[in-house]
Amino acid sequence: MRNLLLMKIVSGNSTKQWTVQEKNKLLLFMFFLFSNCCSVALSDNLKFGIVGLEKQSIGFRQSQFIADELGVRIGHEITLVPLPAERALYYLSVGKIDGDWSRIDGFGKDIPGLIQVSEPIAVHPYIAYSVRQDISIKGWESLKSYKVAHLAGMVAIANNLAPFHDDLFPMRDIESALNFVRVGRADIFITIPFIMDPLLEAGEAFTKDIRALQPAIDFLNMYIYLLPKHVDLEAVIASELKAMKSDVTYGWGQK
Repeated sequence: MRNLLLMKIVSGNSTKQWTVQEKNKLLLFMFFLFSNCCSVALSDNLKFGIVGLEKQSIGFRQSQFIADELGVRIGHEITLVPLPAERALYYLSVGKIDGDWSRIDGFGKDIPGLIQVSEPIAVHPYIAYSVRQDISIKGWESLKSYKVAHLAGMVAIANNLAPFHDDLFPMRDIESALNFVRVGRADIFITIPFIMDPLLEAGEAFTKDIRALQPAIDFLNMYIYLLPKHVDLEAVIASELKAMKSDVTYGWGQK
């Protein structure tokens, strides 16, 4: 049908009247081509999903600070959109956002053509948090005998534990996860300090008696991902991230 419609566009000899159905299909096809192939120059505002941070949180403000600086350097305004993990993936798959701000290596394999920026946006330690202090941390396998809560959609945790672990509890938000730990339904909650530390420092009620267990379980690189239509931005973003890592402003954003 695509070929038929395209032939009708380029051919001036056809006298057949188009049906309403054909016209609708043509419009949909042209919209698909435009939305997926048009240059980013048509819109200076790039929207990136970000998971695990509320808009009012310190972590979100720090992330947006880095995004603002990166946007100035690449010539495009960048707006971070806080989203639940599964919704962020859906928005990315249907093109409602331009990319994802911070995901692990190998993210989004089900989205055709998704581009991973080669330079990591950050390196995050994965930390276990608990009311218990008798838990010994020595990598992922040391957690086999404990009930583990984590934010739904943080696939690094599930990917590392699922092969040998049966007691995993994906939670919709941090407050629910920590309450789960505090009442003893889970032994630990795993996340990154960038998300958790501001809540502990603020003394939120649901963090009472919660402590970080050391050492870190693992350290994982996090990457920006782009839709295929932004392929020309990958190299410049990677280059500017490298430059920003030696810049004082990037250091502030990573605290």
